[in-house]
Amino acid sequence: MLKEQFKQLAIGVAAFTFSCATAKAATTITVAVTPTAANAIVDLVADFVNANPTYDVAVVGSSDSLSKDAIVAGGATGPYDLLLAQSYSVPANLKYYYPTLVSGDPFPFAKDTLVLYSTTVDISQGIPLQLQAFSLPDPATADPYGVAAVQALGPEYLYAQGQSLTIKTADAGGSYAQVAYLGTAYGFTGKSQICTAVTNVDQYEPGSFHHEYVLGQDYTTDIVLAGVKIARTRTVDQETALTAFVNFLVSAKATALQHHCYKLPSAQ
Repeated sequence: MLKEQFKQLAIGVAAFTFSCATAKAATTITVAVTPTAANAIVDLVADFVNANPTYDVAVVGSSDSLSKDAIVAGGATGPYDLLLAQSYSVPANLKYYYPTLVSGDPFPFAKDTLVLYSTTVDISQGIPLQLQAFSLPDPATADPYGVAAVQALGPEYLYAQGQSLTIKTADAGGSYAQVAYLGTAYGFTGKSQICTAVTNVDQYEPGSFHHEYVLGQDYTTDIVLAGVKIARTRTVDQETALTAFVNFLVSAKATALQHHCYKLPSAQ
């Protein structure tokens, strides 16, 4: 069941749209979200709309780079009111290079944890001594999960590279999919991709294995998901809805993120 919950996300969805919008289109806000957090944000939007039935939210799952391109190309009439990215990289880039396209500063909305995951190999104690081919998000793209994985591996990463044992993916969801669906022995991904905690107890797919790495001990790159408001032309109602949604997202009410095993920055 857990694997099916993540299937749409894990297979590397490039773009999709989910909408809780039921009222007038003039009150709808549109949120671009990194695919690695899409399922969690869809659940959070459902909670938000349930608590605020006069507001409407459409969610578009798209890679950070594609979202950035759309924002830059669209300007004030672009497609998004809010970008929720897998790190500070793209929000900070927009703020620095395209300041007129953003409203306010980038802000954190969730934290994830690096894990090693397998469906066939007991990696509960970490990476095996006898390395097999494994997946990880491509660190060359500054993917935070990939960078954290390289730090956790240390010198073993260079050895694995030399032996052609690294299978590099676009993101943490792709790395998970390599293991879950494509037969890779194990892979580095985010805890959010393999864990649910709806009852405040971490749950994993029966029969799977995982090893959770410790920030500050095993790796130093904090995996912080960040958002930024986009300076899109909005109605007064849309601006009110956007403010309410961001306030909900960064508050203790964002329990849907915790249900996907993210940590809330507000709880740190």
